[in-house]
Amino acid sequence: MTRNDVARLAGTSPAVVSYVINNGPRPVSESARQRVLDAIKQLGYRPNAVARSLRSRRSWTIGVIASDSAGGKSPFFGQFTRACEEVAWQRGYSVLFGNSAEDPARAEGYVRGFLERQVDGLVLMRVPVSPDQAEEMRGRVPVVTIDHAAPPFFSRLAVDDEEGGYQATRHLLEHGHRRIGFVGGPLDITPVQLRAAGWRRALQEAGVEPPAELVAEGELSLEGGYDAALRLLSPPDRPTALFASIDGQAIGAMRAAADLGLRVPGDVAVVGFDGAREAAYTVPGLSTISQPIDEMAQHATETLVRAIESEGVEPVTKIFSAHLVTRGSCGCPEPRLHR
Repeated sequence: MTRNDVARLAGTSPAVVSYVINNGPRPVSESARQRVLDAIKQLGYRPNAVARSLRSRRSWTIGVIASDSAGGKSPFFGQFTRACEEVAWQRGYSVLFGNSAEDPARAEGYVRGFLERQVDGLVLMRVPVSPDQAEEMRGRVPVVTIDHAAPPFFSRLAVDDEEGGYQATRHLLEHGHRRIGFVGGPLDITPVQLRAAGWRRALQEAGVEPPAELVAEGELSLEGGYDAALRLLSPPDRPTALFASIDGQAIGAMRAAADLGLRVPGDVAVVGFDGAREAAYTVPGLSTISQPIDEMAQHATETLVRAIESEGVEPVTKIFSAHLVTRGSCGCPEPRLHR
């Protein structure tokens, strides 16, 4: 099956078929594009990927490295990487995924390996890179970082973490709570630090000095939230509410409360952060600061593709807003789950 066969069935020239397959260099009308795509599907035509790469000087591959790409520790990562892959596929790119497991050496190895495989660009999700490695990537491939500080020659996307932490804590204060614990960590991670800063600011505005004993550091996972919440909720002077730095920790904290014989929200209210889909399915439903995860993933992938396909594109920085979604875990009425 050849390109000429596709052109014949679609009623176009082989050049038009080439423009559709390679997304250029010349524009194609939507009707002609659709005829070509229908002919490709009908004939089962598969372009030669190697020849395509040689002509375009691209691998048509994007590397995505996350500190937990499978979403086993935080649902945020799994949802984000799925959305990245969907947008990349629509734009004609394949995706290589790497899980750094919060190990800097492993992250560095993935970056080096993906560069050796000549990926066209990189998305780094909460993955720090050394200054030397950042310089190595500079001018070689475009890079978009998610939720992490970045050099000015990388594009950077993040959510307003401090404002989200502030919203969550202020909402718990409005429910009458004053002893509000913070489940977060590791505390050297920038988003966690900012969410803790929002928690602290809301308490101080309410005239409550945040006591050090109400901060429990834990791994960014279900298990980390469970262990940290056990430490906070076991003493007699336990907090009456918890704000967790990710939804996974919040879900773990709810299980810890249940194991201690405490009711959520009757004995302890809980609010998380991320807006993961799983938050709607806990009992009670988990109130959370919701990030626009799909929108962020789409913007990250589109930003990267634009930088790959157009020379001279300047790096961008975009901070997304987050908003509070109330469910039963904080004491608000439990909404019905709509599907």
